Amino acid sequence: MRRRDLLKAGALAAGLAVGGRALEGTAEGTTGGTAEGTARAVPGPAARISLAGTDGYIAIPGRAPVYIFGFLAVPPTMSVADLTATYKGKAQHVAPVLDFKQDQDAYITLTNLGLVGRPDLVDSHTIHWHGFRTPATVFDGVPEVSVSVPIERQFTYFYRPHDPGTYMYHCHFEDVEHVQMGMTGIVFVRPAQDGGTALDPLHRTTTYAYNDGDGSTAYDRHFAILLNEIEEREHDADEQIQEFIFTDYDPQYYTLNGRVYPQTVLPNGHPSLPGQPVSSLVQVNPGDRALLRLANLGYEQHAMQLPGIPMKVVGEDATLRRSPSGADTSYTTNTLYIGPGEARDVLFTAPPFNPSARVSTDARGSYNTYLFKNRDFRRLSNHGAPGLGGMATEVRVYQGSPLPAQTVVGETYA
Repeated sequence: MRRRDLLKAGALAAGLAVGGRALEGTAEGTTGGTAEGTARAVPGPAARISLAGTDGYIAIPGRAPVYIFGFLAVPPTMSVADLTATYKGKAQHVAPVLDFKQDQDAYITLTNLGLVGRPDLVDSHTIHWHGFRTPATVFDGVPEVSVSVPIERQFTYFYRPHDPGTYMYHCHFEDVEHVQMGMTGIVFVRPAQDGGTALDPLHRTTTYAYNDGDGSTAYDRHFAILLNEIEEREHDADEQIQEFIFTDYDPQYYTLNGRVYPQTVLPNGHPSLPGQPVSSLVQVNPGDRALLRLANLGYEQHAMQLPGIPMKVVGEDATLRRSPSGADTSYTTNTLYIGPGEARDVLFTAPPFNPSARVSTDARGSYNTYLFKNRDFRRLSNHGAPGLGGMATEVRVYQGSPLPAQTVVGETYA
């Protein structure tokens, strides 16, 4: 079968699987999965996103820059030749956080720019939306059953997400290598319940993690954090055209959104980290209900803790924690276990500001600090260097509620 015929067949299969409509048709909305089964999506305009795959470098304390593969957001109107000339060699880790609404048509165009550091390596790239129920394999991103994108070529993936929650995406071409090299990111789907009336009389927000029917997953602020590891010998071997044996995998660095502590608390887009633009700093006012969208695309299980603040797990792997009968099965914990390829949606309520506790000050005012960190002390250093490092970030609770309403996921305030 010619590639053109394969794409036509995949588009037809996708249209049939979502109700016999053509891909450009208007989504009608479907049951959103609340306890009552009544929430229906009101789809907005189709989302169109352009990403590029290439290589680059990230900064890790105590060593030379680390060679990576990665995705980055690029203008949708530029030609492949112009994209290559402008963005080749400027990968970022982690990839951009993607945000969609339930039942919204989503088009993601991937351009493969090739590699600056390894011009001999002619790997294709794909986008695989991990855990997503896709009706047509052509858009799944697994090269054996779908389409991979060669160098200086483009392909547009189509999705219509019916199930809200937190997912992750990654390249599935030579996936063990490409995932470790940094082609990873978080994608989440907002529920149809978003933007309606407040369902929780004690909490007037209209933003929710899921279609819960009762407001139990309402939040004021949300933060997307991707857990991962860096095995520097694999990255160095790729750069130096050497082989790395993955049975020797033994990471030296443990990251949140591609950064190690204290990098994790720097704001989004900090100039010292051009290849690591996504912060893991959590900033809240007292009483705010915060949602942590957590995903693990490393190869090890991690146990995360937030000492002093209970965490309530309301969703796992893009599924609301409810029994078949609709009973609430969410749970509160002080230790959150996240295995490779798993996602968790976790709520916590920011405690009151405590002037008797340790107080720090920044441009926004005074705040108390709580550490969100890995329980394993061996994952809290940067290659054994003294001091706190690795998989840790801060939750800052400010005095007097100085933070404005959050407009985007993971928004940081200098």
